[in-house]
Amino acid sequence: MKTLVIGLDGEDDGFWNIKKAESLIDHHGELETYYSTIPSFMCSITGQKYSPGIIGKFISHRVFGHKMLWDYLGDMKQTYFNIPSTYPAEDVNGSFVCGWKAKTLGSNSVRPISLLEDLVKIGYYYGKDLFEKPAVEGRWHDFIELAIDQIHMRTEAIKYLAKKDESELLFAVYTVTDECLHQRRKERLGEKRIKIMNKILAEDLSSIVEETQPETLIFFSDHSVNLEGYHGPDHPETKWGTWALRSNLEHIPPRDKSHILDVFPTILASLDVDIPAVEGCSLLFSESDKKAFTDKLRRLGYID
Repeated sequence: MKTLVIGLDGEDDGFWNIKKAESLIDHHGELETYYSTIPSFMCSITGQKYSPGIIGKFISHRVFGHKMLWDYLGDMKQTYFNIPSTYPAEDVNGSFVCGWKAKTLGSNSVRPISLLEDLVKIGYYYGKDLFEKPAVEGRWHDFIELAIDQIHMRTEAIKYLAKKDESELLFAVYTVTDECLHQRRKERLGEKRIKIMNKILAEDLSSIVEETQPETLIFFSDHSVNLEGYHGPDHPETKWGTWALRSNLEHIPPRDKSHILDVFPTILASLDVDIPAVEGCSLLFSESDKKAFTDKLRRLGYID
């Protein structure tokens, strides 16, 4: 089984209205989550809760001693790409490229180290700081052009790694959407540019899915935007992201709302890996655990 997990950091409900993206999913809804990026993505790779006020002070994702997603997967072929909370890189049966805690490509941010040469050849780079100058100067055309270039660059890197690793699990994150939605305010990055970015991102995601042909596809965003267009902490509306799922496995009875705690057990369930005792509840089930999952969903208030 091949699973593709793509974190769309900051995408809102409008993304799922894109025709190409809509054709990839069976069900989608709201995702209750945390207000900020790092604890949200830590939750997605451990199934544990984290305090936004504490976790940002640490660099290593191992500081709390929790088991990570890859600790449960053994020799399964895996690719981890640009997950914001990951640093330093860890050895897996495949590729591991850290997220923006790493700042630059180097021996601590990539495993295996031999992958550094390949990433340079395909034009991969860390570009978070590149957005700062055009934003300060109000050059929004340059800003969105840079964002689109990064989307394409990340897409090519994702496809390269997935093919090279023959990934059974590909977990990739597009943080470009986060950079753009932080500017989605009046007289900054307007709705028209956001729609252009969404269209291009949907097309790129379609190309990844077509070329990797996963049996399970999971999209999720760590948090969304409020009515004024603000994306980030300190605004209650930004606690809700979005989630979407396509799989050849059976579904839990459809629900409109989920929690980011559910991402971790959903990944394990899609890979037929035993789920540890965590608070979240998978969006997928096998016949053997159907009753246990549905009972848990009722306790959590997800279904009647």
